[in-house]
Amino acid sequence: MQRGIEAQGIPTSLITLDVEQSSLMRPPRAIHPIGFKFGHSLGKPHDKNTQMKVLLAALEEITKRQEPGHIHEVDFPSYNQ
Repeated sequence: MQRGIEAQGIPTSLITLDVEQSSLMRPPRAIHPIGFKFGHSLGKPHDKNTQMKVLLAALEEITKRQEPGHIHEVDFPSYNQ
């Protein structure tokens, strides 16, 4: 789906917890929040601070020129608190 959206000229950014699986699809832009549990793609429930940081990190990827398939690992220390 991401490639179809990109083909229409709309940039996308993937937030993935499964780096191995996502790498096979070679997404145009992607981040992997380090240490996040499955089901917590944006952070823990009600943790608006971390959720906003994850969203902003994903959106920031849109501004960077990337090699397709490169998944940028990002640490969010507030997730582990």
